[in-house]
Amino acid sequence: MSQQKSLNELLQWSIINQATEKEDASAEGATKEPPRKLDPEIIDAILGKSDSQLMIEAMTVIKSPQSTDEQKEVAWEDFEMLIQQIDNASNMENMKLWPPVLEELKSSNPKYREQAAWVCGTATQNNPKAQAAFLKEKGLPMVIEMLSDPETFVRAKAIYALSGAIKHFEPALQEFKNVDGFKTLIDILNNENDISLLRKTVFLLNTVLIQDPACSTRLAELEILHALDHVLDQHMDDEDVVEKSLVTLKTFLDSTSSPVHPAALAIIRQKVLTAKDKYSQFILDTEAWADLEKKTA
Repeated sequence: MSQQKSLNELLQWSIINQATEKEDASAEGATKEPPRKLDPEIIDAILGKSDSQLMIEAMTVIKSPQSTDEQKEVAWEDFEMLIQQIDNASNMENMKLWPPVLEELKSSNPKYREQAAWVCGTATQNNPKAQAAFLKEKGLPMVIEMLSDPETFVRAKAIYALSGAIKHFEPALQEFKNVDGFKTLIDILNNENDISLLRKTVFLLNTVLIQDPACSTRLAELEILHALDHVLDQHMDDEDVVEKSLVTLKTFLDSTSSPVHPAALAIIRQKVLTAKDKYSQFILDTEAWADLEKKTA
């Protein structure tokens, strides 16, 4: 109904301001009234608001004490959808939208913490400009801290945010190493019960090892083999977890220049052989299985 009203008002404006040739001729020399200005709300209704306007409006709802939880949830969803566009995510810094997003990582409401981490992960994913802004605004230590959040769903989004922040962005990965973030990831493998979060963590470790093989040194010190063995022992019935764990194990063994204790290799080898018996037709290829058996011998 409101859209129809806007269209009618636009039509009236057009009629009023469009003179025919006859009217122009008869009015020659006469003082003409200035054209009526079109209401900006009508322009918005016709042309639509810019993404920048929509982002600011969504954040205004998120930060308003008067907004209901439902209104804030919709605003977070709208904001996350908008920053899926790489230009919008890149513009968050110039629009000063990073500070209010990062403030919500500390919210007393776990749902808001989750949604803020979700936005951080989406904005920084494969976006060096957003990654640099996130790092400059001190977002990295905040999401690392969130990996110990009491709520599983918050921890899962924190892993997503961490992945977006450090993947293919050396300055953030270096900062992650400086604060010994790998210890937090290994702790997750040793203590986490949520299988989805374990999958994401193992996958992230593999990605980082590929990105920077030198990370294998610290991971060796943190006994990554023991952690992967624990994951395989607890979740041998989950094909996806087993595959990701074995791929990460292979990447680590390919990357490390540190000697691996024979006892640790012997323990993880048993899991490799068990997994091969169970999944050899479904995961990895013949060459990968042979390489794992050789390197854990």
